[in-house]
Amino acid sequence: MIGIVYAGGNSKRFGQDKATYQVLGLPASNVQLAVTKLKLFCSQVLVCANSHNQSQIKQLLGNDALVKVICDVHPFDHHGPLSAIFAATAQFSNSQDYLSVAVDYPYIKRTTLDCLAHAPQSYIATSKHNHYSLAHFRITNYQVKQWLKNDNWRLRTFITDKCGCQPLIYESTNEFSNLNYQGVNQQYEK
Repeated sequence: MIGIVYAGGNSKRFGQDKATYQVLGLPASNVQLAVTKLKLFCSQVLVCANSHNQSQIKQLLGNDALVKVICDVHPFDHHGPLSAIFAATAQFSNSQDYLSVAVDYPYIKRTTLDCLAHAPQSYIATSKHNHYSLAHFRITNYQVKQWLKNDNWRLRTFITDKCGCQPLIYESTNEFSNLNYQGVNQQYEK
């Protein structure tokens, strides 16, 4: 299984780069937390960065043979998570299983990712929100490319319609809080 970390967003509402940000009380930056958790379940982790944070993310992650920092690939660049999925799948010539995590979920538990890793074609959902960026799906780069040629950039539609993922239901807890604004101060749960 290949891990995908969505780390290339502009973080406009947050006010600074979410990927390299370290929440007070957490042991590492958001991107480091995501990579550390995915490495438990994945043979390789691809961190999808942007041109502004790529070098800082590489510096934070060091020289780890299991981790590769990539950026969006033309002509499907600058369109959020689907650009990252296209760039990630372009690294492989055949179908792969992918386990995806956005960097703005620093409280996601390892046990939750373990359940997701063992539930193919699924995404995390709570009574309050569907978390399409926390997903497990299988796809090829060719399939992603054909999907994007139709100019459909909604992650939800891609995860549910193209990948056929079903919700993996959890209770709504702080674990699924994402960082849209600074000042989020919650108890870290491993």
